[in-house]
Amino acid sequence: MRAVAIAVLVSFAASAHADVQPGNWEVSATTQVPGSDKPMTMTPVTRCVSAEDAKDPTRLLGQSARSCEFSNRRDTGSTLSFDVACKGQVPMKGSGSVRYGKDSFEGGLDLTAEGVVIGGQALVMKSRISGRRLGPCA
Repeated sequence: MRAVAIAVLVSFAASAHADVQPGNWEVSATTQVPGSDKPMTMTPVTRCVSAEDAKDPTRLLGQSARSCEFSNRRDTGSTLSFDVACKGQVPMKGSGSVRYGKDSFEGGLDLTAEGVVIGGQALVMKSRISGRRLGPCA
C-alpha cells in the first residue's frame, strides 16, 4: 500500500505542468500509518526523468499505480490536486496535491484502505513527498 501512495505522488509530480524540468531528480517520502509512533521514511531515490517520462508518468511507475484511476485533476500552474481510486488486493481511495516548480516539488496524499479497520477506525495512510532536481541526467 505504501508503494502505491509513493508511486501516485511521484507520477503527479512528474506529470505536473510543462515547467517541470527533465533531469536527475532526488525524491524522498514519508508515510504515517495509524498506531505507529514514527513515520516510515523512504531512502531518497535518484532517478533520471527524461522529457518523454515527464509527459507520460506511467513510464516511471512500474505496476504500482497503474491500477489507479485519477479524477478531479486541477492544475493551477504551481499546484496540482487530484482524487484517486486504486484497485488491487486492498482497494484504496483518497486525494492529494503537489506544489511544484521547475526544480522542486512537495506534496501529500491521504489514502483510505477500503475494508481495513484497525482499532475500530479505517486505515488511513498519510504520505508526504518531496523532490529536487540535481541537474542533467548522467
